[in-house]
Amino acid sequence: MHVLVVAGMLGAGKTSTIIQLLGPLSAGGRKVAIIENEIGSVGIDGEVLNRNGLQIKELAGGCVCCTLKSGMIDTLKLLQKEVGPDIVVIEPTGIADPEYILVSIKDVVGLDIDSVRVIVVIDGERFLRLRTMFERPLRNQLEMADLVLINKVDVISQQDLRSIEDQIRSFFKYAGKILCARGDTGEGIPAVLKEIGL
Repeated sequence: MHVLVVAGMLGAGKTSTIIQLLGPLSAGGRKVAIIENEIGSVGIDGEVLNRNGLQIKELAGGCVCCTLKSGMIDTLKLLQKEVGPDIVVIEPTGIADPEYILVSIKDVVGLDIDSVRVIVVIDGERFLRLRTMFERPLRNQLEMADLVLINKVDVISQQDLRSIEDQIRSFFKYAGKILCARGDTGEGIPAVLKEIGL
């Protein structure tokens, strides 16, 4: 199975991005599973999943989130055994370091992982104000990114967008390719999937 980690600060639009990805990811009958670990978020409800032809499967006594490394590993193993997903989407907390997820699942006996991709969603509306305050978690996330998705570009100026792109490229030198998304329109999603090879 393929693992897709969708990281980013709280409020950046991770859940909205995942919702936009669900239909294309599940195209052709592929099974998609979601592990969420965003404390206090609304999350992805059953109605959204049903609209995309997906079903909810509760694991570990009703919990589908992970708070510890072992919990995530156990959840992935259980998903692999009981659901057999082609793609597992993991939405970690806003300050989570994707490297811990990658290290945790690497070479785990009993897990059949074909690839791991990391998308980091950037809040275009708040990035310039929050970058310094959250420098460390942002750096940790962007250094692991295969793709950086700047969200909410429909509510910022072109000048601010250029400044965000320049700062990401200069300040976070290891950040992956940068794409833009315009709100909840889904614009940019085909390019996202093409870029991450899913």
